[in-house]
Amino acid sequence: MRIQNKRAGVGRVARHTMMLAVLVVASACKGLLDVPNPQAFGNDALNNAVILKTVTDGSEGLLHMAFDDYIIATELLADNMTSTSTWIDWEDVAFGRLRHDWATAGTFSDPQNQLLRARFAAQSAAERVQLVLGTAASTSALRAQVLAVDAIADLLLGMGYCESPLASGTARAPDAAVFKQAVAKFTAAIAAAQAISGDAAARTKWTAVGYAGRARANLLAGDYAAAGSDAAQVPAGFVYNAIYAEGAASTQSATGNQFNQNRNRSGGLREMYHSRVHVIDSTSSLEAYIRDWSDPTRDDPRMALMRTANQLGVNNRIPYYGIAKYASRSAPIRMFSSVEATLIQAEVAMRASNFTTEATLLNGLRARTGVALPPMAVPASAAAAQAALLNERMAELFVEGHRLQDLDRFNLTGALLGPGRATKLPLSRTEILANPSMKDGGGSCPRIS
Repeated sequence: MRIQNKRAGVGRVARHTMMLAVLVVASACKGLLDVPNPQAFGNDALNNAVILKTVTDGSEGLLHMAFDDYIIATELLADNMTSTSTWIDWEDVAFGRLRHDWATAGTFSDPQNQLLRARFAAQSAAERVQLVLGTAASTSALRAQVLAVDAIADLLLGMGYCESPLASGTARAPDAAVFKQAVAKFTAAIAAAQAISGDAAARTKWTAVGYAGRARANLLAGDYAAAGSDAAQVPAGFVYNAIYAEGAASTQSATGNQFNQNRNRSGGLREMYHSRVHVIDSTSSLEAYIRDWSDPTRDDPRMALMRTANQLGVNNRIPYYGIAKYASRSAPIRMFSSVEATLIQAEVAMRASNFTTEATLLNGLRARTGVALPPMAVPASAAAAQAALLNERMAELFVEGHRLQDLDRFNLTGALLGPGRATKLPLSRTEILANPSMKDGGGSCPRIS
């Protein structure tokens, strides 16, 4: 019996314990576990080659579960989204009130807690793969899978949070150190992927994930040449999604539950962008789009919205514009893609003052099927080139968890949202209190705009 990571439920299955997942599989597959008392087996029962895929998929499921909550917290703090809820912790994030050692856990803490759990689960799974498979682990797709999950968890921790522990029980480390660690982990994940034997599809998939992840990690660590080189290794058409399912609350996407008018309407497009929205039909199809930044007479299909006439968020205060890509709680969420790799290559060209190459790469994305927007002109200055890059990144990666890091690294939080705002999420309150190497009040970030 084989459990696939893309089956319904795995996206958020980690809300149940790993042991519960094993018990479910054991009950469905007679004779899977040879133990005297099937009600009393423990950790060692997981050391089984048949059940090992469930263990590694569980770590990937933990990552997927964390990702949609991470998107909510980071997009609320950025300029794309705002709280349209009645929850004070959402308001704290949306207005940038957060400071280091925040007195309550709130919305921002749980995604970091989940990412730290995903990291630990991946490391534990890697140890188990080695234990069960022995020398065969070095060519197993399962090892490549969990090494990639470990690296992705670090990458997201660095993007969303100004500090994180580099390992379980260690002291606070700045996001820059987390990005460097992510680069090293992706390097190991790429080597493991390239060593996969007997499964060409898995080798292709995890190699692409490794290069896409390391390209982003190198970019954010400031090694632009390495970022461009890695991005060039990502195959055309590649995409790696976090997977969700409608079947049960434990498998649904939180973004799909909170960022559209079909559900809770707790988070919607920030007011600063409402004037750029073209509403096509607010009574039937609810079709609406943010206008293209380069040609404001054109709708940008990459930033599709859903708008009901006169509808407010659940706070009955802010006009509500939902995110069309999250109209379903089972909608996958893109984590890595060849599109992002092209954006990275465009940024590398921009930083080298090669604005012609930057424009060529960005226009290739704008011209592709499903987007079909007219080409932009070659930027005439460094400022125009940066604006073009960030506008295209906003459109292509709309509400996919990138915008907060972009505002922070280009020092745009104050310019776009005003002074006095946290530029990143602070360390989880839960981690501060539970980690023996940390003390309350020991933080020094996030930077304030």
